[in-house]
Amino acid sequence: MGKANGHSKLKELGNVITEFQDQLFRFAFFRTGSFADSQDIVQEVFIKFYQENSYLSSVKNIKFYLFKSISNACVDYHRKTKKLKFEVLETITSTSVLHEKDALQKMIQIEEYDRIEELLSELPNEQSEAISLRVLDNLSFAEIALILDVPVTTVKSRFKYGIDKLKTKIVNSKEVSYGL
Repeated sequence: MGKANGHSKLKELGNVITEFQDQLFRFAFFRTGSFADSQDIVQEVFIKFYQENSYLSSVKNIKFYLFKSISNACVDYHRKTKKLKFEVLETITSTSVLHEKDALQKMIQIEEYDRIEELLSELPNEQSEAISLRVLDNLSFAEIALILDVPVTTVKSRFKYGIDKLKTKIVNSKEVSYGL
């Protein structure tokens, strides 16, 4: 492999990392509950992506390939650890995936993430995962179905029932706070 080809390969990897890293990290974190392990999983998938780049030229949807790879890596992670660990998001350091330079912006993101996680944690896992992948990661229902290995109709119904439950919860909490 010449230097130009190697440089091109690194540039392509850099573009893929820039485009998908945050989404893949959120996806891994949601599935593992561990900040450090999620970082490791995403890094390992990117390394594998780089090493198998010649094979990947035939991959039609890199986004799906990466999400499916993260999903499989998370399954392997759970097989190895046999436990689900959750870390408090406050353990995120300034060198984390949250790249914004402004500390206030980071605090706002963490608070928003906490609110979203709190709401989603009250739903069944299947519903919260469908909502997270659709809303936070901006995946289509078809992409989510492929990643989760379930029919598209199942993903849509999980999403709909989860959203309905969230709406009810939010309306009820507003009624309580306004004394209605």
